[in-house]
Amino acid sequence: MQDAITPEDRSAKGPAEGHDGPVTLINKFVVPPGRDERFVELWTAASHYFRRQHGYLSLRLHKAVSPDAQYRFVNVARWNSLEDFQAAHATEEFRATVTADGWEEFPSTPALYEVIVADDAEPAHASS
Repeated sequence: MQDAITPEDRSAKGPAEGHDGPVTLINKFVVPPGRDERFVELWTAASHYFRRQHGYLSLRLHKAVSPDAQYRFVNVARWNSLEDFQAAHATEEFRATVTADGWEEFPSTPALYEVIVADDAEPAHASS
């Protein structure tokens, strides 16, 4: 049985001195083989919360195609600002969403990043 995962475990810490400009959350998930469907169900439910939040810009869930990937699922979410990201992760609804039954099976490693180089010439391909 997994230890309880707290809402704080599901949210990346921001820099102590603050940050100007957009931030990107990259959250890597441990998903056991055979549990993809349940994980995607939980992730999709949580994504509905984030999509409604002020400062939300975009959200993508990536699935590894490399068979030896340590993290089979990686979430990439862009936020308008550190403050918007932190506000969305400080609500009671966030706490309830990320501690819903089932999440304890899928530990994650969230961290915040800033883009320092970008080349957006080719749109991403999304499979259905």
